[in-house]
Amino acid sequence: MADIGVSFNKCGAEISDEAHLALLREIGYQSFFTSFFEEERIAALKRESERLGLRYESIHAPFGGVDCIWEEGEKGEEYVRTLYRVADVCAHYGISYFTLHCGNVPRRNIDVTSPQHWSLLGKERFRSVVRYAAERGVVAAFENVEFPHFELKLLLDALREEQREGLGFTWDVGHQHCYPAPLSLPGEFSDLLVGTHIHDNFGQTDPHVITWDDDSHILPFDGTIDFRAVARRLNACGYTGTLTLEIGKRPNVPWYAQMDAKTYLREAFVRAERIGMMMAENT
Repeated sequence: MADIGVSFNKCGAEISDEAHLALLREIGYQSFFTSFFEEERIAALKRESERLGLRYESIHAPFGGVDCIWEEGEKGEEYVRTLYRVADVCAHYGISYFTLHCGNVPRRNIDVTSPQHWSLLGKERFRSVVRYAAERGVVAAFENVEFPHFELKLLLDALREEQREGLGFTWDVGHQHCYPAPLSLPGEFSDLLVGTHIHDNFGQTDPHVITWDDDSHILPFDGTIDFRAVARRLNACGYTGTLTLEIGKRPNVPWYAQMDAKTYLREAFVRAERIGMMMAENT
């Protein structure tokens, strides 16, 4: 069955990084990913994870400011340099890929009919990031966020022709459900698929509004995603990588209120195992 990973989220527990990694290993997780922390902390996590037999699989690049990459100006150049630093850190610590956005999910955006940011300048900047990652032996894996049939498809179609090496795709299952688009995922980018972000939500609450408020990141099977369909889609892509949960205990979800971090993370693991079993049943 597929390996199971999880986002490095302590879910409200006041424990050290070392204790949190030990808890993940005790529950049965094989891997984890983190945000882009300070390098000293990443180095310590890498050392401890190797000692425990956990795989530090990926880093999620910062996404604040990503919209500037499509526009003229120093802010866009600075964001590119940030992505270069992420690639450098991944290469140095043997972390195989980093996940990045090509646009930000708005708090509220009513226009769901046209591209939001696309520019040739942005495409060239992202191409330079993919090339930089490839030169360092890591993969820049773009994640589906809102409007994936615009920026993401235009960008990945262009990059597949120009800079295939170092290019990847992370399928965010929850994003596809609450940011729907006329695009078949992950099949559209099955040749690039290197990782998953798995969580649940209740879909798009208003068909005319795309908003990050719908992206609730609750446990699989607590929302309205059809995870048997998710399993079928992953199998259709020939995906054999990690089933990686991107979850965190949410204080506004009443049925999680009585769960401590260990109980919550163990329950999350069981839910991911269930998806893995669905994949195995369809092979």
